[in-house]
Amino acid sequence: MSTVLDAPDEKAWFEAVAQLASSWGFNRVMMAIVPRPGMRFEDAFIRTNYPSAWRETYNLHNMVYFDPTVAHCTTRSSPLIWSPELFATEQQQSMYEEARSYGLRAGVTLPIHGPRQEIGMLCFVNDMNPAESFWRDVNHALPNFVLLRDLVLDTSQRHLNSHVQSLIPKLTPREKECLKWTALGKSTWEISHILNCSEAVVNFHMKNIRGKFGVNSRRAAAVIATQMGLIDPG
Repeated sequence: MSTVLDAPDEKAWFEAVAQLASSWGFNRVMMAIVPRPGMRFEDAFIRTNYPSAWRETYNLHNMVYFDPTVAHCTTRSSPLIWSPELFATEQQQSMYEEARSYGLRAGVTLPIHGPRQEIGMLCFVNDMNPAESFWRDVNHALPNFVLLRDLVLDTSQRHLNSHVQSLIPKLTPREKECLKWTALGKSTWEISHILNCSEAVVNFHMKNIRGKFGVNSRRAAAVIATQMGLIDPG
């Protein structure tokens, strides 16, 4: 575990996690963390040694939205051991069959719920049949998995912060003002008077803001901006 604690950079940090997992009989690892409330699954911090072709297929078909392991991790804290029964719907069964073709047959998923409202998962996977030998490996490794999950969360903070900074929209001072007053419930007319500009100028800034956040309403942008700490409506 010390190799994870002492890793000098992100690459060495993940390699240390993957090497530990491999020593416990699981040659594939995937960690995914949504660092802040309001951020999309697509914005998650993901590090994995899953086959890249599988990741491309997973993303192309938006499997995150029907993956039962993701659904488990958003609402539960207990480890989830994969089984064919877990993939109940036709969509999920098709996903599991595809995953198996890439050597992702049996696994354990541990939910991540952090002190800063991070949410995510840490998965340990191999290509074994989920039979007696697999269960022996799981029973032996599970305490280590839980400890490593907690260690990963604690040591991930600097990497998560860099990831969040890369995702935060760059707002002009005037855009921040418009968002702040929107968060306080002010109308376009009221904001135009507060900022001593026309309503057209306010609407121009709001259109740019919606585009930067990828949302359809100014209220949604204000909520996300507040959660990210971009504005303080207090």
